[in-house]
Amino acid sequence: MIKNSDILTIIKNINFLFDANYTNKGFLTGSYHDAVSFFTTQACWYYAYILKNIFPDGDIYLGDFSVGHVIFNLNDKYYDVRGEYYFYSKDKFYCDKEVIGSPEYDHSFRKETMNICDLIIKDINIKFQTTNLEKNNSFK
Repeated sequence: MIKNSDILTIIKNINFLFDANYTNKGFLTGSYHDAVSFFTTQACWYYAYILKNIFPDGDIYLGDFSVGHVIFNLNDKYYDVRGEYYFYSKDKFYCDKEVIGSPEYDHSFRKETMNICDLIIKDINIKFQTTNLEKNNSFK
């Protein structure tokens, strides 16, 4: 399991992975996006979804109409694609408790984006679980 304290490292790795492997791979036809430009243009929910799958103890927070942004909460700190998100306001965001597996979040119309998210989640989990296992074995 990935430790909660590693979230900023995970965010850097997600962004690197997206930039290196998934930019302009067909789902962003005719345009170039890096992780920040993609996940801040109507795709911020997907970034929070990735973080929720890597850190299941956290929660996705939806911004109201005036904010128009989705962020991720873990241990009373808030994050998005840029790292720690300092603009959280309890009056402008609300916790989304029906994210993973909920019929409301059937994103079949964005199937390619969901596939990319699932690949990133898998790659990050493999990389960091392997790293943690290697560290644990080095003490034996």
